[in-house]
This record gives sequence, structure tokens and C-alpha cells, in this order.
Amino acid sequence: MKRTVTCFAARGAAFFVVLQLCGQPLRAAAGTVFAWGGGQTNCPSGLTNVVSISTSVDHSLALLTNGTVSAWGCDYDGQCDVPAGLTNVAAVAAGDFFSLALMSNGTVVAWGADDQGQCDISTNLTHVVAISAGHAHCLAVQTNGAVVAWGCGAFGQTNVPAGLQSPAAIVAAGDYCLALLSNGTVLAWGIDDTGQTNVPAGLTGVSEIAGAKGYCLAVETNGAIISWGAPPTLPTGLSNVVAVAAGEYHSVALTSSGAVLDWGANPSGEGVVSTGLTNVVAIAAGWSYSLALTASTNTIFLAPVTLSNPVCAGSSFSVSLQSQNGFSYILQCTSVLAPANWTVVQSVNGTGGALTLTDSAASGAQKFYRVQIQ
Repeated sequence: MKRTVTCFAARGAAFFVVLQLCGQPLRAAAGTVFAWGGGQTNCPSGLTNVVSISTSVDHSLALLTNGTVSAWGCDYDGQCDVPAGLTNVAAVAAGDFFSLALMSNGTVVAWGADDQGQCDISTNLTHVVAISAGHAHCLAVQTNGAVVAWGCGAFGQTNVPAGLQSPAAIVAAGDYCLALLSNGTVLAWGIDDTGQTNVPAGLTGVSEIAGAKGYCLAVETNGAIISWGAPPTLPTGLSNVVAVAAGEYHSVALTSSGAVLDWGANPSGEGVVSTGLTNVVAIAAGWSYSLALTASTNTIFLAPVTLSNPVCAGSSFSVSLQSQNGFSYILQCTSVLAPANWTVVQSVNGTGGALTLTDSAASGAQKFYRVQIQ
């Protein structure tokens, strides 16, 4: 099993973008989706080979290993009508009544409700490496580190803060946005009717973020959860968390042991985790239901990994990370962002300490780099 953490760095173009796959476990190549709670829990029959999941108010998306997308749930606005022939998808994001797909060529495709421009994708939106979808607005990060927003901006949610560059993670939730910065702090903007953009003072060391309409969650590198806004009351003793998901009135956490915890309102059973869940590799939360992606084999969990300090000096490129024993860290590069074009530059075994991976033969031409962990 492999996990890829991507550092898109343009060699020779004087910019670097560090993206962090925060707090997520190692993903298996083939997974199955389980659902519990009320609403859209009827996963399509035979849904397997899933690599990622996304939920919103009342519909869900699954990205399959073959680059196609499966959608289910309410379809009043066509949010489940995946465009015919849609392939080569790299990521998916479910908005309240619409859907986004990030293509492997760095463009974005949207379908569903478009009453506030949330599906109006600019032809200039290219070189995208991350997407997120909120109530009626969207966020994207490009390879040059720029954050782009579109759709409804009535509450300032599409007014990207000046100077925001190369966030480690982005979240569009409700009518506001979150950005996790490379230094482990969190930036928020948009509506603040329940304090969801009032980030706690002194919050640092964050490895993952999540948001719902009225509240936010953050996972710290020590495995603790911090919440703000109007969240469900956190359970006592919650620790060793590697991933979180925020539903409307309930929350879900995945721990390093593979346990799934659910808390908050429970009128439809969304606060009661499905029995028999094992080998969970990802979680998601909708309005009144939850999803878990399970692997077909035992899952190895990694601590949060951040690629940091990308540096070009002369003809050399380097990037640093905090490693774990028992894993190999493989630096790869490409001049074209395509699935089959990555070339191995260096492979180093983890030591439990800091590692620096280097391409000592980086040319002046633009290159993109990523680190694969196996």
C-alpha cells in the first residue's frame, strides 16, 4: 500500500506550493463505503475500489481507482448526475447542492445547482491541485500557491485574504472558508454568525481542519481536537485522532488505531457508529448521516506528514519532512502533471526524525515534485 503527499514545486519559475495530506491514514488501493444515520445512506450496490469520499447536505461522492466518480443521494438539482464520460478524476468535493471534480490535468468540472455561480468554472482556472465546496461557493489551490474562490460571496467567503499563499489545506463550509497554513495555524473568513471564523487565539500545531455550517474542528499534531463556533460537545478523553469530519449537528473522528467515534445530535442514528467497522481509512459526514471508507486489508496508519522548506539552489531542489521508522520516502518529479509521468529521484528509509530529500540534478525547466510513502 502507498500514500502520496504532494509538493508541487515549479523549478525555475520562482514559486513553490506545499500541499499537506493532513492526518490521513495510508489509503488502500481498493475500499468499500459504509454508511449510517438517516438520509442518504443507500450506497450504490457493488460500490468498491473507492479511494476517497465526500459528502454534503444530502448527497455523496466517491472517487474510484479507475478515475471515475459515483454519486448518490438527493438529486433535485442534478448534483448526482455525473457528466457522461467523466474520467481521469483526481479528487472530488460535494457542495450543498452541487459537485466538483478535479481532473488529473489540473482543470475543474462542476455539475448541479448553479444559482449563485458555483458551477461557473472559469476557463482560466487551470493548474489546480486542491478543491473544496461549501454551501454555494468553492475554493481551489493552484500550483503557484494561489487560492481561488468563486460562487456566492454575500458574506465575504469569496474574498480570499490578501497574502494567503500555499495553504496546507482548504475547507469551504457553509458560507465561510478555512485555510490551514504551513506553520500549523488556521485562517478563516466569511460569515461569523456562530463564531465559525473566530479561530481560537494561540491555536497552533494543527494538522487537519474540518467545517460544517456553524462550527469548525481542528486536529492538533498531538492527536487532540479543538472546536469553535457552535459545535457538538466534544467527548472527554478523545485522543490519538488522525482525521475529523463535521456534519450539521454531529461530528466524526478516526483514531490512529482505526476506531471511529461519533458524537452530537442523534435523531436519525448518525451518532451511533455502524458495528463491525474495521480497517477504516477515511471518514465523511453529511447533514444527518456518516460515511466510512474501509480497506480490504489491514491498514497502516501514518502520523500527519508535512512537506516543508522546498528550496531551489543552483541546480538542486530539496524538500524536508518528519519521517517514521518502517517507511520509505520516495521523491519523484515530472515536467507534466499526468498520472504516468512521475520519475523516481531519490528513495530514503525513514529514521523517525527529520529527512531532506534532494534532486541534485534539477534543471532550469519547470518541474513538479511529490513524495510517495510506502
